[in-house]
Amino acid sequence: MVAIIVPGNYGAVIAVALGAIPVLGFVHGIITGKQRKGAKVPYPHSYATIEQCKENPLAEKFNCAQRAHANFLENAPQTMFFTMVAGLKYPELAAGLGALWVVFRALFLHGYVYGGKAQGMGRLRGSLFWLVQGALWGLSVFGVGRDLLDF
Repeated sequence: MVAIIVPGNYGAVIAVALGAIPVLGFVHGIITGKQRKGAKVPYPHSYATIEQCKENPLAEKFNCAQRAHANFLENAPQTMFFTMVAGLKYPELAAGLGALWVVFRALFLHGYVYGGKAQGMGRLRGSLFWLVQGALWGLSVFGVGRDLLDF
């Protein structure tokens, strides 16, 4: 039997993992929806075509918003999980890294959609989220996992 002890200051971990990260996902959805409307890309089409992008600059902006949102959805679940697991041993560090991940993801979104650079290259200023995500993974696997699995 393994007993998992949740530290008293685990609330900050929950606030980031189950609060801030989902709120950022909601913001992604709002921005993507607004861009879709301006680009006049009807459902169920996920992206504007190359022809639509040539005709309407807002279509390219929509594609950038849609891709930023998809990338967020690809990365948010494991980041939430890593934050919660790492927070079992390192609650302040995990909450801080999770919050930093949210900041970098917001910069990624803003740069991708509003950066004004070709092919969404403005996203690069927020791409440090990868390092933060890696740090959370490392804390989860090597910091907490080692204790739970005794390896």
